[in-house]
Amino acid sequence: MIKNLVLIASLLISFACKKEDITTAATPTNIPFTFKSTAFTNNGTFPKEYTCDGTSTSPPVNWENLPAGTKSVALTMHHVPPEGGKHVYLVLYNIPLAIVSIPANASGIGKMGINTVNGKNAYSPPCSQGPGAKTYILTAYALSAEPVI
Repeated sequence: MIKNLVLIASLLISFACKKEDITTAATPTNIPFTFKSTAFTNNGTFPKEYTCDGTSTSPPVNWENLPAGTKSVALTMHHVPPEGGKHVYLVLYNIPLAIVSIPANASGIGKMGINTVNGKNAYSPPCSQGPGAKTYILTAYALSAEPVI
């Protein structure tokens, strides 16, 4: 069963060496960097539509109040299975600052990285296979430098 999705807004201080994971990152004006989705709530149930059991579309997301000095935005979605390792379903980076939301099943925004499920540069939807509930973590990063890939 696909149970939970946790949304995290993160501030990447330096892409090369240090990341500060926080649920809200204070900007110089003390307005929090926030990350949301209209499809689900933080710690809510992952909608079937965005899984391989549904239409396999990527979920819509939006953010606001990027910290000063942000050069671009990146998104990841992963979960850590009980047996260890990590399954990465989405890596999207070089999202321009002018973009503040990504609709469901979007394409042509930023650069898609390789997922660990099928090794493609695309969103790979999670599946509800295996026993027990799973927690998926969708993270937005405010990058202070362009990623070097």
